[in-house]
Amino acid sequence: MATTIQNFFTRAAEKQFSRDFLFRVRQIDLVGGVSFNGDEDLVYARAAVLPGRVIENQTVNYYGQEFQLPGRATYENAAGYAIEFYHDEDCELRTKFEAASRAVFNNETSTGQYGMPGDESVINLVQIDKQLNDVRNIELVGASIRSIGDVSYNIADGTGEVVDFEVTFAYHFYRDFS
Repeated sequence: MATTIQNFFTRAAEKQFSRDFLFRVRQIDLVGGVSFNGDEDLVYARAAVLPGRVIENQTVNYYGQEFQLPGRATYENAAGYAIEFYHDEDCELRTKFEAASRAVFNNETSTGQYGMPGDESVINLVQIDKQLNDVRNIELVGASIRSIGDVSYNIADGTGEVVDFEVTFAYHFYRDFS
């Protein structure tokens, strides 16, 4: 069957399109018992990305032929997965992220929980539909905090714009619970 504009229209009306705001950061559980609940804390999540997944290619040569075989799975941004957050006026969200960072490594004591994070350390991401129902549930496994970005203030020329900051995490892999 040839693709026509009518076929496209019919399929698009039937399936609809995902929109750039139909996404939530539902839960973050980090080492040291620091937890962020999306129904309470993460209402301030401004932007995040649904991570990609790559199957690496392995080439096998035999008798002058090249055979392409699937190899291991990798996650391109697993070492630097960033989420942008609106900065709340009372600094509660950023303070919790700073506590999570200090739980990993505390400068004052040179101690922390900087071992390999396991199944208990996760970030739960949810794609939602227009009625705010879950469509797809992704869990980043082995999540740990890496950096808390600066907050920029424009004191002299400020217009009252809402400020935000970025938090970068690392993770091992993701699970799809759809």
